[in-house]
Amino acid sequence: MRQGRWLVVLLGFVLCGCTTFVAHKIERPGHDNRQQLAWLRQLLKQADFQFDAMQTRQGVRMAYWYGEPRAYDLRVNVQELRKDHHYSLSFGFKFGVEQGNAPVLPARGSVILLHPWGMEGSALTNWALLFANAGYTVVMPDLRSHGKSADVPVGYGPREADDIVDLVHDLRAANRLPGPLYLFGVSYGGTVALFTAPKLTDVQGVIALEPYANAAAVIRRAPASGLFGYRWLASWVRPREVDHAIQRASRQLGVDLAQIDPGAALAHTPSCVLILRGAEDNLIAGDALSELARRSPRASYVEVSEEGHLNLPLRTDRLFPPMLNWMQALPAGGSQDCPTFASLPFATASPTVHK
Repeated sequence: MRQGRWLVVLLGFVLCGCTTFVAHKIERPGHDNRQQLAWLRQLLKQADFQFDAMQTRQGVRMAYWYGEPRAYDLRVNVQELRKDHHYSLSFGFKFGVEQGNAPVLPARGSVILLHPWGMEGSALTNWALLFANAGYTVVMPDLRSHGKSADVPVGYGPREADDIVDLVHDLRAANRLPGPLYLFGVSYGGTVALFTAPKLTDVQGVIALEPYANAAAVIRRAPASGLFGYRWLASWVRPREVDHAIQRASRQLGVDLAQIDPGAALAHTPSCVLILRGAEDNLIAGDALSELARRSPRASYVEVSEEGHLNLPLRTDRLFPPMLNWMQALPAGGSQDCPTFASLPFATASPTVHK
């Protein structure tokens, strides 16, 4: 099966060329992961999350998962193995009670989870269950042109932010989004969170894992990082072809991918903002995020040791406990200094279990 997919990609290269292939990836993130994520959607259903949809003011269908805070007595088991330069990471869930019978908890606030490029809301199920178990209402939208949301032109941040603002207003009108409100995004979703925050007047805090400071710069790194599915693409796609693809996609989408600047949005965000990056991330440049954080006196940039771009979002064992402390220490009304954050140490011993 995998060999067949490689042949399809190679045939696409022959018929369409590298520039067209990369441009198509940029313009249409697609729904390639729907089948692989089916088990996470099933897990959300078992945990009594609801799948719903609404329409934005521009008529864009936004699909999303919605979960109430529940006492799942949840245990998340994260196990890592590093040996002979090979790395593997696995995680699993155990519920202390039957998911369908988990009692609803009083809400401590709401968290909107924004998924990475090419994925869907269910990709952040590990975070959703932890936040719900900690007492937060959880909303997990499928960003435009992802999952079950509408196939409309992506915007790499600003357009998606407008969609999320409309979703927030819709949920608040239905009294389904108790405050305070937090935004949490990963990679593509992290940048969307940065663009969304200044468009809402009462965001308590923003957490962005591995956001990009410049869309074009990340796209140039994408083939070598494996973001487009196959690392060997880097030996086929030349930098000049990637630049041509970026220019073509910019014309097709009606946005200048080289000029999309989350820093301008960050500079107008009154909330505390936490930007995290794995120290071994080969897709997002650390100096770019460090410079991005300097655009706001209320933003902080933290590197997490031993972690890369793909595995950092899985490391709830290292990130969730201090992240919860960071959220609960945020000052009301932005009148005080923002709290500090430090991830838990990297460990190669037995699996860690957090409740």
